[in-house]
Amino acid sequence: MRIATAFAQQLAVDGISERQARLIEAQQQLASGKRVSKPSDDPMAAAQAEKLRSREARIEAEQRAATHARQMLSSADGALGDATDLLQAARETLLAASNATANAQDRAMQAEQLRQIRGQLLAVANRGDGTGGYVFGGQGALSAPVDPSGTAYLAQAGTQVVGQEQQNPVSFDGRENFVAIRTPTGTESIFERLDTAIATLSNPATTPAAAAAAAGTAISAVDRAIDRFGVTRTVVGERLRALDAHERALADGSIENQSRLSDLVDVDFARGASNMIQQQTSLEAALKTYAQVARMTLFDYV
Repeated sequence: MRIATAFAQQLAVDGISERQARLIEAQQQLASGKRVSKPSDDPMAAAQAEKLRSREARIEAEQRAATHARQMLSSADGALGDATDLLQAARETLLAASNATANAQDRAMQAEQLRQIRGQLLAVANRGDGTGGYVFGGQGALSAPVDPSGTAYLAQAGTQVVGQEQQNPVSFDGRENFVAIRTPTGTESIFERLDTAIATLSNPATTPAAAAAAAGTAISAVDRAIDRFGVTRTVVGERLRALDAHERALADGSIENQSRLSDLVDVDFARGASNMIQQQTSLEAALKTYAQVARMTLFDYV
């Protein structure tokens, strides 16, 4: 009989230990808010959760790339706007220089104005992007992409892109926007055209007719450059709109991802609280059972 009593006590102790473990697990789940904190809690849910976490990491990387692309595209749009304003100012100066009433002194002042504009335009062409690169740095440049003469593009032509699911440009080709603008007969550098006009207007011996001809040629080049900037700004706008859609899709995907992950691993607090109460009640019952078994003696069976 003593063997039977000892066995009953052991069963009671085992039951208490098991119920204590279940209660502790229920308490930990409520405290952490997680139903699955390790693979053994629910192997299938843990595996699916890991896939969702990997997906979320990719979404976050893509969101960072999209943010970077937006900053670069905005910088490019601003630079193109500045370049357009400078060329509009150059155009007005050239129109004044083509006036037959302008004298040599007037033309010299206009040449100086064009020289200042030209220097500012070169600065725009070589504007940094804030990350060590250049807005018009093509596929990458370690130094200013447009040389001081304005006739050579030192970077590799093309664009840089970021992102995996959607590749977004973060630089633009300065060659086709400044140094090799397309014309009906080939290409031209806006800087070279401005330099020619500046040289002509700076020469005291230049006649009004020659000044008008030089200004007219430069105005045509300026107009082509402004048109080119307009095309590039349109491209920037389209890419920004595409980026808007991409970022919305990423945000929606992240929300769905987080919702599915929560369904898999988070605690349903109402259910979790009910489970903890149930485990606590079960433990109390097991403790009572053990107390009864522990009080048993041989005389209880006589």
